[in-house]
Amino acid sequence: MRSEPSFAVLGFRPYTYWTAAVALAGPPAGPRVVVRRRIVFATGLERFVYHQAAADRAGAVALIARVRAAAEAKTAGEIGRLAAELRADGFSVAIAVTPVGAARIPARLEDILRAHALIHAAEGAFYRDVVAAGGGLAGLEVRRVAERDLPTLVGDALAVGEPELAARLKALGAALGPPWGEDYRLAALAAWTALADPPPERERQNGSSIIRRGLRRGRSHITPG
Repeated sequence: MRSEPSFAVLGFRPYTYWTAAVALAGPPAGPRVVVRRRIVFATGLERFVYHQAAADRAGAVALIARVRAAAEAKTAGEIGRLAAELRADGFSVAIAVTPVGAARIPARLEDILRAHALIHAAEGAFYRDVVAAGGGLAGLEVRRVAERDLPTLVGDALAVGEPELAARLKALGAALGPPWGEDYRLAALAAWTALADPPPERERQNGSSIIRRGLRRGRSHITPG
């Protein structure tokens, strides 16, 4: 056990029913992966919720709310267990980073359900929000970063170009072995954006107030009708 906790950051790259999860620790210029995990947070009717809503428009609002509540609770439990494992190993865990997509999604549910491409985009945003909310419910500060900006943000923080960053990211995976596909690489980049910016000790001990502020910034809002 370490005499002083080492700071670790959780990064996620969500999909429609699961998320890649990577925890990074160590100096920002040379971090190491301390956890790599696949977390499944939606099964059965909880998957592809907007496709199901399109098939039952009368019950769409209630269905989406029900699935959101169930998936957020499941995600919070999984993230909470992951954070507890890291703390048991001597790490201080206070921050989770979940990327946001670039798609422009209508505010009204009715408009989304008219177009198949928007249904896919809304599902992507929905499940990213689920993972972010789960991190907040698990007591972590949740940061939302545009996925397309991840390489630039990390490269600028390290003062390295894209080729050098790609080489460092590849080396992280080589030290672990497979799997190290795009999903885990993006989750690692998400964690990397916050590794150099740990919260003050006071905030680490009282993260719940920070979480809710972060979720208000990042969560998508879709209205019925």
